[in-house]
Amino acid sequence: MEDNNQIKFALYLEDWDFETGNKKVLKKDGIEVTTTEYTKDMKGHIFCPECSAGLFRSPEEKDYDTNGRKAFYAHSRKHQSTCSLRVKKAPGKRYDSEEIAQKAIEDEELVVVKGFMKEKPKPLKIVNPQQYQGEPVEDIDGDLAEVPIGRHNGETFSLPSRITTVRGLCRNFNKNLYKYFHLPGRKNAVQLKNLLIDIRNVKETDEVPKFYFAKVSRSWNCGPTPQNIRQTMFEYPRGKYVDFCLKATDEISRDHGIDDDARGRIVIMFGTVTKSGIGLSIEDIGWGEFAVLPDKYADLLY
Repeated sequence: MEDNNQIKFALYLEDWDFETGNKKVLKKDGIEVTTTEYTKDMKGHIFCPECSAGLFRSPEEKDYDTNGRKAFYAHSRKHQSTCSLRVKKAPGKRYDSEEIAQKAIEDEELVVVKGFMKEKPKPLKIVNPQQYQGEPVEDIDGDLAEVPIGRHNGETFSLPSRITTVRGLCRNFNKNLYKYFHLPGRKNAVQLKNLLIDIRNVKETDEVPKFYFAKVSRSWNCGPTPQNIRQTMFEYPRGKYVDFCLKATDEISRDHGIDDDARGRIVIMFGTVTKSGIGLSIEDIGWGEFAVLPDKYADLLY
């Protein structure tokens, strides 16, 4: 997921200060403001959603600069914070000590993922499965995991892990986008925004499970019962492979809000890419390994 304007929104909080303020307060109470929602009275009171340093809008009033580039947010030079949003593409993050990594977890800046739920959690009550907004249990505490995210080569830290769901990540997606995630078998922690892969850019099979996102073009149940496979096709440019789809049972797909009327919905998946006839697919996917992204977050991906 690449974009010249890395900072999708600023956090506006009038009485907050970078040097004395609590980051948790900013992330909890700050109002998300896109460049089109910015007003001049917000000057000096907008902050980075990742590092919390001050931001400014360039240009401050116009929608485009003199080179025709759309208005964007940039970091103020007043505070030289370490932040991946200062560069075009963020490298994996490593930590100087186990204590610092532990604090990052406590501050909800780092998540150590042990795995994703394979089976539907019980009990699960969702009022409206079409647009997930509820608060069911989406995370289970895992064991302490030896995580290789130390600053020095081969250094591992013993950190609390989590068994989670993609649907849980879609809740508060705007905040999770900037969190660092350590996935099973990986050597460092990477921000979710840099883990997400647009399936339109996928040209080959891939045995390593990764995060993918796609927009539904059509979906149908391949059989007469909820236990049959529902094939969900995505918008995909015809090339070496002619199409790209998700295969999951009709029952599980409907649980996630994917039905015959799912056209235009954005789906996030964690899985491997395999060949399916003359196309590509993600299949054999667990209950917690895919989800429909709420519409209000669509602009963060498309």
